[in-house]
Amino acid sequence: MRTFVERFENRLKEKNSILCVGLDPALPEQRDQNTIPVQYVDKGCDSDLRLNFCLDLLDLVADFCVAAKPNEQYLRGFTSKQHQKLADSIRDHGLISIYDCKLGDIGGSVKSALFHYHKWGYDAITLNPLPGNLQQVTEAAHNYQPQIGIIALALMSNPEAKKFFITAKINRMSLYQKIAEDVGTFNADGCVVGVANHITENHIRRIRKIIGADKLLLIPGVGVQGGDPLKAINGGGQNIVINVGRDLIYSNNPRSTAEKYCSMFNASRTIKGSA
Repeated sequence: MRTFVERFENRLKEKNSILCVGLDPALPEQRDQNTIPVQYVDKGCDSDLRLNFCLDLLDLVADFCVAAKPNEQYLRGFTSKQHQKLADSIRDHGLISIYDCKLGDIGGSVKSALFHYHKWGYDAITLNPLPGNLQQVTEAAHNYQPQIGIIALALMSNPEAKKFFITAKINRMSLYQKIAEDVGTFNADGCVVGVANHITENHIRRIRKIIGADKLLLIPGVGVQGGDPLKAINGGGQNIVINVGRDLIYSNNPRSTAEKYCSMFNASRTIKGSA
């Protein structure tokens, strides 16, 4: 049975894209902008309209993506069947699914969560490594068939994260470097590394050097957050996915926007490869 990273690398070759669509379906009553279009409103319960929005969106953008990242905070209230339907649709479109739950808990609770994520059919999850049990979580996740990929938060894109992930030290090593070291030591599948202003290309290069060439880097922060994707492309190596959420899914033409991001990322990769 192939590992998660092997499955991802196959998709990368098939799709010729490093774009990940962030599935963040916000209800109109949640905020003033970047919400599900009005044509979905009053067509079933809140969970149904969020699911239908995501399914329709996948139909539009999947040709230009390699992965989809459903965000747990936007999927609150989904039933097991709704999660399964979403995960199945992502897979049927030829994409890798990364459930963005930022799982962080003690052993028994973690194993309970992994049971449900596997039942729902997601390929990988994001993990908060601060409880210190990355090894235990990775081993439990890799015991499933197919394996559940574990992508640990190493450098988050929100500006408040700087004081914990960069400034804070463990044995004189910045926390983000220690997390990357643990990802390599315990054979987790990759790191979440943002591209916000407090994160430099050198930060990304250091993480890549520590974890090795094969691990996946999931890169948020591009789009509405204003992050520079070139940092990831120049410093991240081959196995990267760049997530775009609000700027893509709430655009006037999501398909055209996805194509634009895919082409832009690929052009930058080509330039880098020929340099």
